[in-house]
Amino acid sequence: MHQIKARNLKPLFFLGLRFLFGKPVQNPKAPVHRVRHSAFWGAVLGISVSIVPLYIVLFVSNGMIQGITDRYLETKTGHLQLALPFTLTGETREKLQRDIAGLGGVASASFEVDGIGLAASSRGSTSAQVRGLDQSIMADEGFKKFIQTDGGTIYPEKQNEAVLGRYLARALGVGVGDTVTLITLRDAHEGQMLPRLSIFRVAGIVSSGYRELDANWFIVRSEAALRLLNPSTAYAFIGIKTVDPYGAGLNALASGITDQLSQSGFSGVQGFSLRTWRDIERSLFASFSSTKSVLILIMAIAIIVAAVNLASALTTYVIEHRTEIAILRSFGVSSQQTASIFLLGGAATGTLGCIAGSAVGIFISFYINQILSGIQAAINFVSRLLAPASHPVTLLNPDYYLERIPISINWDYIIIVVGVGIAVSALVSLVPAVKSSRIAPAELIRHGQ
Repeated sequence: MHQIKARNLKPLFFLGLRFLFGKPVQNPKAPVHRVRHSAFWGAVLGISVSIVPLYIVLFVSNGMIQGITDRYLETKTGHLQLALPFTLTGETREKLQRDIAGLGGVASASFEVDGIGLAASSRGSTSAQVRGLDQSIMADEGFKKFIQTDGGTIYPEKQNEAVLGRYLARALGVGVGDTVTLITLRDAHEGQMLPRLSIFRVAGIVSSGYRELDANWFIVRSEAALRLLNPSTAYAFIGIKTVDPYGAGLNALASGITDQLSQSGFSGVQGFSLRTWRDIERSLFASFSSTKSVLILIMAIAIIVAAVNLASALTTYVIEHRTEIAILRSFGVSSQQTASIFLLGGAATGTLGCIAGSAVGIFISFYINQILSGIQAAINFVSRLLAPASHPVTLLNPDYYLERIPISINWDYIIIVVGVGIAVSALVSLVPAVKSSRIAPAELIRHGQ
């Protein structure tokens, strides 16, 4: 069997497209010919429809994960955390903080004390995450970028002032200027713990745009946190921001900070430990990755099903048009060339489906926020007409999601999806292509031609 040369692919490709998508021959004795091409347009549509949700899952989930990750890194965990012992003096800590901030690749270094307390007001009480921040946080552009202010300031200026998270303020029923009581534990005699009550004025109400992150924030000055929180239940650290938290240089920078600790005489001292953001929030980001993987797997199965539909359409076509294929063979078309016609035709069908699905999927992903807003407005409009007293619907409820989806378009993913889609379409076309190559010119005699 002779090899197919590159110059022979063009006529074979043309024949494949003409067979599958060309205008049917009008034959009143065989009315099925009038609709014989609809199966392939259906296959194109099936592949397109299966690819659209895959793009939405990829780009929307990437945007969601990236948006949530950025908020965690910039407003809570930092890029690196250097845990400190509570017994460390303020002067020593500030010197260490300055030394770390001066290292290459470090954008900022700020001191923080975290602990748990009970916040109470005249309208209710709830648990609170007490965050003691120092003044240097005001120079952190990443922190300020993601913090939304509902009122007041984003940092307490006095020792008796606090900044509350949006949903903590709602749970307590307080606003800027109101007073809240913070209950923490203090050491007493013989190892006993007694409650300590402190009254704060609400200086501001803030949100990161993600409820799971800031629902219980009770932000005070670091000096107040050191005074109120118990060392046995609180955590003190230097939050370090780097130039590139996602780059490969993060671990190298961590090694540089470890060397800095050795030079300062803190190497091996109990209470000092350094962790990257990947270690701090490992379980959270593992959950994100596993959820995304499951969604992609489901969408991939949908593409495979659509490709199998293409194989079924091609196989049915070969069976129903054995005579036409036999005529081609009688004109000197080899079995290998016949197989190539249907293989190229199947690949072309997959290519059309992938291109159309990619265009629609990218468009929907890029304008997903506007599309969701339009759907939400339409639902609420209909709801008001049918039930004027109904509550408005919020598709992106900030109680559970980001208030706006950050879209992350990755062109590498697009190339991979289109390439895999075409490859799968060509792969499933092998079976009908082989069937067509086995049809001999003798089929004409069998059908009385």
